[in-house]
Amino acid sequence: MSIFPWTRSPGSPSCARFLFKLTPASFLVLLIFISPTSTTHGASVSDEVGMYGSIAVAREAREAAVAMKQNNFALAQGKYKLLIGMQPDEDDFYFGLYESSRKMGQWQEVGGALNQLFLHAPKYKDKMSQEYGECLYHLNRYDEAEEAMKLALSRISEPPIIEKQLRKLYRKSIIKHTPVVGPIVKPIDKSPIEPVKPPPLIPEEQYHPHTSNVDLNLETAYEKSECVLIATYKKYEHGDGMTTFYNPPKAIFKIKKILKGPPLNPTLPLRYEFHDKTSKPKPKGWKFDPKKMMPKKGSDWIIFIQNAVPVERMFESYHGSWGRIPFTENNIDKILNIKQQHRGQS
Repeated sequence: MSIFPWTRSPGSPSCARFLFKLTPASFLVLLIFISPTSTTHGASVSDEVGMYGSIAVAREAREAAVAMKQNNFALAQGKYKLLIGMQPDEDDFYFGLYESSRKMGQWQEVGGALNQLFLHAPKYKDKMSQEYGECLYHLNRYDEAEEAMKLALSRISEPPIIEKQLRKLYRKSIIKHTPVVGPIVKPIDKSPIEPVKPPPLIPEEQYHPHTSNVDLNLETAYEKSECVLIATYKKYEHGDGMTTFYNPPKAIFKIKKILKGPPLNPTLPLRYEFHDKTSKPKPKGWKFDPKKMMPKKGSDWIIFIQNAVPVERMFESYHGSWGRIPFTENNIDKILNIKQQHRGQS
């Protein structure tokens, strides 16, 4: 006679009385105990840690991903909320919650998923400005949506991150087991392994922007300058009563055209540097000579301004004297070519 009443024949009175007396919770435990998924075969399919390091998380992640594949977005949404609670440091589940909520048009849930993701991993905020702008638009937050979509336009050349993240989510959640046929032959290579040589050390002064000329090119100047404009030189004023190599005069320009950046006052006071702000020393015997060192009145210049905010009532050109180049057909053509390559980003 078995000590477990439920192992007797189903028609026996003892079995019926035992099942009748079970509470709902006890009956659920019984079903789990005798469920086919508790067999060795079931364990090999569902009870594995997978790529998330936990049997429970791997099981829920697989069910959520399968639900997404089957367009059962409500089930997937609930699963991903549960998974975020189980492993809040895992990026994948926030993307799953975002996508399942978006597919159902539940924009409050979409916004919640994105805000949780950005709080957990701020690196995604700029990369998902288009998705965030779409969510804000559907939540009738139009001003914020416009700002987000402007940022998205500046990154239009970059591939969408959401597709890549969802592919990774599916790949990590739904693991396909490929049987290995035959013995695995390990190659034997007896050739000597040469040690990896460390890369040559490059002195910092050769690549640092403040000690080298690595940033002294039009492409970098355009990218790093908030404002690029064409202006006409009018006159200059001495700074603090005396002009020296490191205390340059204030040059007054009149803006003719802004190629990049916000609108500025037509009168442009510019700190007229005599060096390019690298490690070059002051020339020996240097003495201020306005006839040789200041531009010809009425001449036109292309000026790069890194920060479109004046300091001590003067704007500062990109890398000092390097950020002013004469307005010529060749120079302006180079700038317009760079502007064309950066269209939509400025």
